[in-house]
Amino acid sequence: MLSRIYFKPLSEEEVETFAAMDFISLAADFEGDDLLAEGFNDMGRALKRRNTGTRQQLSTDYTMCFDGIDAIGEEVAVPYASVFLGEFALMNQEPYHKVYKLYRSESVKLKDSLRLPDDHISFELEFLALLSDRAAAALKNDEHAEVIRNFELSREFINEHILSWFDLLAERAEKLLKTRFYRGALKVTKGYLELDLQTIADLIEAYSDECTNE
Repeated sequence: MLSRIYFKPLSEEEVETFAAMDFISLAADFEGDDLLAEGFNDMGRALKRRNTGTRQQLSTDYTMCFDGIDAIGEEVAVPYASVFLGEFALMNQEPYHKVYKLYRSESVKLKDSLRLPDDHISFELEFLALLSDRAAAALKNDEHAEVIRNFELSREFINEHILSWFDLLAERAEKLLKTRFYRGALKVTKGYLELDLQTIADLIEAYSDECTNE
């Protein structure tokens, strides 16, 4: 879901799909996690008040912020790691090359037609989903060492390739975004990544014991 939100502006159908997910009720499930609760509440209330102009408002907000049309001084909030971690705040620098090499080592290649850099946050979040799917498949086949490998890679990827720059993106984007929906999405993303790290740590501990006992 988060990967899709950052990929490009939402279509009318996607706006309705997300509205049907009832994020306000989902927020209650994360009452103990402020970021997830606040973020889902923001997203839900933004869509609850939707009207015939909502999709266009969201599209404009996305384009102005995440496509880099608007800026703070000369600083943009395009969601590429290189822009925030690279030496010259440009695309396709060292962070891009690191992610590119990691994807290839895991037999992952983006479609050429996407025309976005590998270090775009949408692809990084999708890569995390892929690692989760691989871990689930390995678990089903009782390949516990492979389960742990995917969990450890996920943890490393979150820390080194997303959280290392996400706060910088969020801080800048907050100053540019006009809609509550996208401001909420930023909170949900940070909350999800933090929760995922804790979940991964618990799972690694559990399956490490299983490997020891095999």
